[in-house]
Amino acid sequence: MKIEQGTSFGSVGEHDVDFSVAQLVETSDSFRHWFVSQTDSALDIVGYIGGVLHASYAGEGESDIEFGFLTSTGDRHIVLVENKISAEKQPNQIERYYNRGEFRVERDGWDSYTVCLLAPESYVSTEDEAEFDSIIYYEDVLEQIKSGSYDGGDFLGSVFEAALTKSRTSNTADATDTLRRIEDQFLSETEIRHLERDLEYTGYNKRTSFKSTHPEHHDAIRYDVFVGETGATGRTTVRLQIKSLDELTEAEREWLKTIASEHRGALPDYRWRLDRKVNIGSKKIGHEAVIQDSSFDTYVDAIVDELLTLTDTFHPIFVEANS
Repeated sequence: MKIEQGTSFGSVGEHDVDFSVAQLVETSDSFRHWFVSQTDSALDIVGYIGGVLHASYAGEGESDIEFGFLTSTGDRHIVLVENKISAEKQPNQIERYYNRGEFRVERDGWDSYTVCLLAPESYVSTEDEAEFDSIIYYEDVLEQIKSGSYDGGDFLGSVFEAALTKSRTSNTADATDTLRRIEDQFLSETEIRHLERDLEYTGYNKRTSFKSTHPEHHDAIRYDVFVGETGATGRTTVRLQIKSLDELTEAEREWLKTIASEHRGALPDYRWRLDRKVNIGSKKIGHEAVIQDSSFDTYVDAIVDELLTLTDTFHPIFVEANS
């Protein structure tokens, strides 16, 4: 790529992402509060103490990033961040993060800590979700950068876009065949005439998404499928999203969240995260459990069934609210 065509990243590594996140937390109060809310939505911070990259501990390895905050109760809280693009975790790596957190509390004057994984969505496993206190996806960081006004925002967004490109090509199995089966089966079974694939995700090998062309259905709403792992022991997430569009105002986003919040009782088995900008409701489908359930012949049948439940529930709600 020629320089005249703009900035291009041939390769982005985890250290580049570390520095980008550190810059955003150091220089932007709004990003800082957003970042903390993703690590612990109940944490009320009133001050930033500081941060350190690649903090080393004798016998316990190093943390990729550590940030310290002062809470409204006067406590000193530290967030320890493990950042991964595609590399495998080292033996006992997660355990060592918690050991470092305990060290900070017992010997270094901190009152509490949180251990967070920062990674592309395709990297995160079911075990990660269970073992880390919280997870921040690269995709959510990128959405936050795009939707805010940050010094160097375009450049930092390019760092995360390049990191996501790297993650898509290096560390996950191709789920294209599974996605095509889901798309074909869903579109043949849905009774909603206005649903179609979101062509933006053509070429993605882990994700597909559907939108409605109904004139009264808000264009930012997406019914999304992310195949984390293929095969009998894999997992898939079905999601209700509010996509970031140039024409979507914050007032409209909050209005759409309010609608979803008022009707989330219709899908009580979903995990609702209305503090997030995009992925506000989701349900995970474990392929192994589905295969053992005689209700479905294959895990694709279960994914499609859940997608039909989501669209049948929320499509008429958003149409009615917008009419």
